Amino acid sequence: MGAMLFRVLLLTAGLAAVEIRLGSALVEGSLSAWGLVLLIGLPMIVAGSAGFMVPLFGGGHEKGKPSDA
Repeated sequence: MGAMLFRVLLLTAGLAAVEIRLGSALVEGSLSAWGLVLLIGLPMIVAGSAGFMVPLFGGGHEKGKPSDA
């Protein structure tokens, strides 16, 4: 439960950082806004999303069974 909450918070913080600064990055061309979007926001979105996608695409693994097909 704690790991899922952490992934949701990570994804939420990344989306918030991108949403807050993307407008000024596009309109004003602010380098600090682009830095926040590209260096902080997008990696947090990717990390939060990957936290959900890896278990979904990895499939179920039973203990003691080989993982190859």
